[in-house]
Amino acid sequence: MCAATRMEIHGDEVVVQFENAREHRVRVVETPDTFEIHAIVARVAAIRDVADLKPRIWRHNRASQLVSFRFDARGRLTAQGWVPKAGLTPEELQLIVRRVAAESDRLEFILTGKDLE
Repeated sequence: MCAATRMEIHGDEVVVQFENAREHRVRVVETPDTFEIHAIVARVAAIRDVADLKPRIWRHNRASQLVSFRFDARGRLTAQGWVPKAGLTPEELQLIVRRVAAESDRLEFILTGKDLE
């Protein structure tokens, strides 16, 4: 369902390519009722010195409906989106995959100025 232009599938991961030559890797996890899309935004070393990061992430999550950010057990900043399987079309899944990748890549650039993930 993720086979599309500018989306390379590698097992349970999809590399989403953007027109600006950037790209971002996301992982698609299938559950009985949903597809969950996960991405690493930035690793600890890249965001260690970012001021007020946790309140910024909290404010984003309050206003967001498709993509949320959180810190995982290793301290990495990650992104997540999900979509129910019921009635799901490939285009809808691709939209969520692209959105998680785009929001992750955008925040990564804002925080680090780099394209590492």
